Amino acid sequence: MSSIDELVATLSSVEQQLEEAGAHLGTCRLRLEEARRALTRLDPEHPETVVPPGLPRSDDQIERVQHTIELTANTIRDFATRL
Repeated sequence: MSSIDELVATLSSVEQQLEEAGAHLGTCRLRLEEARRALTRLDPEHPETVVPPGLPRSDDQIERVQHTIELTANTIRDFATRL
């Protein structure tokens, strides 16, 4: 196996791991939303008293990381194609 073949195989492995990480983040995002809804049901008239203030921000952060993962995977794919 040539060095380029080894590099392409490694890049493919990294791309797969990034996709798995993105999928895990998607699951985390769903679970956080479920937690927010459950907490809101505890006090529907005043959800701000039971929902941690940082919870909405965590969704934004997960979305940002998912976007970064997607961009990185695209870059890796593009690089591997050029090899």
